Amino acid sequence: MIVMDLEWNRSYDKKKLDEILQIGAVRTAYPGGPILSTFCAFIKPRVHKRFDPGARKLPDLQDAVASETAFAEAWAAFADWCGDDRVFAFWGPDDFHVIEQNCAYWGVESFAPEKVYNYQRAFAHAYGEPATMMALWRVVDYLGIPDVFDFHNALYDAMYTALVGAWLRQEDLDYEPQRQVKKRRRRRSFRT
Repeated sequence: MIVMDLEWNRSYDKKKLDEILQIGAVRTAYPGGPILSTFCAFIKPRVHKRFDPGARKLPDLQDAVASETAFAEAWAAFADWCGDDRVFAFWGPDDFHVIEQNCAYWGVESFAPEKVYNYQRAFAHAYGEPATMMALWRVVDYLGIPDVFDFHNALYDAMYTALVGAWLRQEDLDYEPQRQVKKRRRRRSFRT
């Protein structure tokens, strides 16, 4: 299983791309299992000329700026590192979509996951708050996991996410909230 995280620069201009700046991942044998190996790649930003406020706060932004690695090169190395693993976990729903967006933009093949787990949603379900999506740093603090690494570094966030997996049951991982149907407002007729 691959537990991964991304850091990116959100699109602010006419180029519709949340540009990935870092890919971080860890391999575990099962959810919550020990970390078996790690992957980290900083990617040189090439699309947007400025950084959004969130990207400017990344603790390792200068590692991406100084990198000579292009997205396609980093993605190929990541795919090679993944091998045949096709079960992925993320903290939240956004990273998987950002991967697909970047792969399409750069013309490289995305991966075909067998299963994708959202550990943020699973944690919320496990602790009885399925509508609450807590920040990773809050959950790490809540669980008493020592916060020895900076948050918002993709590799370190992947490590923290993998550690949170030890508190999740399979039923939490498989939890899918029911989609709520929006009620249509009835228009009032003002006919006379």
